[in-house]
Amino acid sequence: MKILRILCLLPLLLGCSKGQGISLHPYTDKTASPAHFTICHGFSCTYQTDVSMPDQDWKSITAIFSSPPNTAKEERKRIAKAIALIETKVTALTNMTPDRGEAENFESDEDQMDCIDETINTSQYLRFLEKDVTFKWHKTSDPIHRGYFIDGMWPHNSATLREIKTDDIYAIDTYFFDSGKTPPIVYRDLWLNEWKPEKLKQ
Repeated sequence: MKILRILCLLPLLLGCSKGQGISLHPYTDKTASPAHFTICHGFSCTYQTDVSMPDQDWKSITAIFSSPPNTAKEERKRIAKAIALIETKVTALTNMTPDRGEAENFESDEDQMDCIDETINTSQYLRFLEKDVTFKWHKTSDPIHRGYFIDGMWPHNSATLREIKTDDIYAIDTYFFDSGKTPPIVYRDLWLNEWKPEKLKQ
């Protein structure tokens, strides 16, 4: 069933040039805020769940940026930590089953998230953070994509950040690990070249 659903998306994926990710436009609510927003789950945003995050919870997340980061690398580390904390709080607030890395329980649990769900959600969290804490070194950027089956790579998407000074793009890939785990932030060209976490390389 999972493979069948992915095959249904193949025409959409083939319409992207290498590196160009999914369009967030259909999933972007300009009125969304940490106080009220929607998350995607169940594969390709098949299901959506409303979330209302208490102000106290959001303040505990933005507190990660209470002092300005001295370098771009330090800011990326803080952003990754904040994304992990948002995922933890969202899981608790929605009473959803914790998302497993690589959508491990996907076939039996509609709360699980594929890379498209993860990309949409993470991009939204990045926008919230960027607005409220004002990143010093980065801007939220468009998603990136790799893999089309025909090139021997499995289709995969990721949210991204752009470093302001260098214009370098970094994937912030929340798909490979359980929700609440600090996601890796990887240089775009490395990510496009079939990057995956060391623990998954066999």
